Amino acid sequence: MTRTAIIGGGISGLTLALLLRDKGHSVRVFEASDQPGGAIRTTRSPDGWMAEWGPNTIIESSGRIKRLVSMLDLEERRRYTDHAAKKRYIVRDGRMVAVPGSAGGLLSTPLLSTSAKLSILREPFRRRSRNDHDETLADFVRRRLGDEFLKWPIDALVGGIYAGDPERLSVRHAFPRLALLEEQHGSLILGQIKGGVRRPPGSEEIPRNKAEIFSFDEGLQVLPDTISSRLGDAVSFQSPVKKITTVNGNTATGETADRSQRWRVHVNDPLEPPQDFDVLIYAGTSYGLSGIDFPETLVPLLTPVTEIPHPPVISFTMGFRRSDIAHPLDGFGMLIPGIEGFPILGTLFTSTLFPNRAPDDGHVTLTTYMGGSRQPEIAGMLEEEQAAMVVSSLRKLLGLSGEPRFRHRILWSRAIPQYETGFIRYLTVMDRAEQEHPGFYLAGNYRTGISVGDTINAAFDLAERIHQEES
Repeated sequence: MTRTAIIGGGISGLTLALLLRDKGHSVRVFEASDQPGGAIRTTRSPDGWMAEWGPNTIIESSGRIKRLVSMLDLEERRRYTDHAAKKRYIVRDGRMVAVPGSAGGLLSTPLLSTSAKLSILREPFRRRSRNDHDETLADFVRRRLGDEFLKWPIDALVGGIYAGDPERLSVRHAFPRLALLEEQHGSLILGQIKGGVRRPPGSEEIPRNKAEIFSFDEGLQVLPDTISSRLGDAVSFQSPVKKITTVNGNTATGETADRSQRWRVHVNDPLEPPQDFDVLIYAGTSYGLSGIDFPETLVPLLTPVTEIPHPPVISFTMGFRRSDIAHPLDGFGMLIPGIEGFPILGTLFTSTLFPNRAPDDGHVTLTTYMGGSRQPEIAGMLEEEQAAMVVSSLRKLLGLSGEPRFRHRILWSRAIPQYETGFIRYLTVMDRAEQEHPGFYLAGNYRTGISVGDTINAAFDLAERIHQEES
């Protein structure tokens, strides 16, 4: 039986552990904190308010995600977004404008000027790029759709997904579907008309425009809690790994390691002896690699990975009386382009998305994000200053007249990995680390996509690969 150690009890590490155990592996998860889930964590106050620390939703972008929910017997606890949440808003000229629900709606929306709409109509006739360089998202959008489309819809979208900067993000790595649409169809619009990105035979991928969005009755933490419960004693909490050594194999020469090599895991607890494993999976954060003493042949390959940018993000969940907000909150939320000058990136209408997020129908919750690559300096401000900026923005945009009745704040000093131009250098060294050190694997949102759904899909792929290579 293959003994597998997994460093990190976030959704990536937990899903890998569950899948590998089902394939016959003996697994052990080492988690530094006192609970599973990583950034997925839910808080409920005694008086009925709910707040998520990190992600609020999962996109059901693959049949594998449905399969995981089914494996865990969580179908009855899954909650899809309310129909009212289909609508999205983007702020333009200081007011909220609904995003068109179809390509035809782009021709009538006040979100774009007439000249911008004409630029979109010309998009199918523009030649695809013949330059193979790593193009920024901003340059890609300017080339295909024009500068105005970049400044409002795209900048707002990037702020909402990555809390990032389109002038620095790589279209190939951060938004690969856009690059593939141009590559496969020569046009973004024609590509959508033809059904989007062509998927390989047997793919379980669900097109993003058809994928549903969900959470659980008691928030997203239900998912990691349930996986951890299934794994039982295989998950060790408050067990930070301080050192990795190898035994029965010599990696000191820099040569490819021998398959007989085993990985010895040393935790930061003098009472727990080191343990040996056939397979070692690092499923923590990229910057967390620097906190572990790895074998000397891995250090030069892993050090660059720790340098992947992660801007700070502040999340504020606030509760209000429903009567204190003029806007109907009839949507998923609003995103705000940087050109609008607000100190927030956007706001989710959390209690519109799912039930049970506020004490009763007379109250609502809103989750607002700040900081990111756009305004990282906000992370250094006092909490009261940040809260005042959020409330001021909501007064202007949503017609808020009252004060928060509930407030929950989380500062992620290093939040979302940025897939910026040149990202291929990180992927290259990660591939080399695995190729030159058989039995060692890297997993996480810094490699295969930042969303919860991306991470789950990648865990399925990696579990199958490990099982094939190590059996």
